[in-house]
Amino acid sequence: MELTSTYSNTLLETISVLNTFSLSKFVWKKYEKFAIPKIEDSTIKIRGTFYYLNNLKPKQAEQELRTLNQFEPLLSQLKQQLELIDDAEFLKFKKTALDFFTALEEITDTLNEITDIHSAYKRSIPVLAKDWDSPEDNHWDNY
Repeated sequence: MELTSTYSNTLLETISVLNTFSLSKFVWKKYEKFAIPKIEDSTIKIRGTFYYLNNLKPKQAEQELRTLNQFEPLLSQLKQQLELIDDAEFLKFKKTALDFFTALEEITDTLNEITDIHSAYKRSIPVLAKDWDSPEDNHWDNY
């Protein structure tokens, strides 16, 4: 599975749905029936890519991250607009859309960790530091 096309297609589809959002109550019910399932589907697709992230090499993760970062300015703007909504009628839509953004942030964070070649080493420093200072591990001095 090529993640880049998954992210691009899913993001473009969701952006088009979010971009047509309007606080106009005139067509709200029809739009809500269309938009919420589309956004939920996109959220599932984005979360589904977590399965494939374990197999990515740092360079591949970097490519996926570049793809996602292309959409970042527009997504950020859409998210800010959604966060301002406090009308009770739009809360389900808001929650669904914010769930999508949360899933996207989790994917981005994970890809950032994978691209950081030294992340595993950095996470292990506290554990290794304790070992390095213990007397039974003097063999570290030989390296």
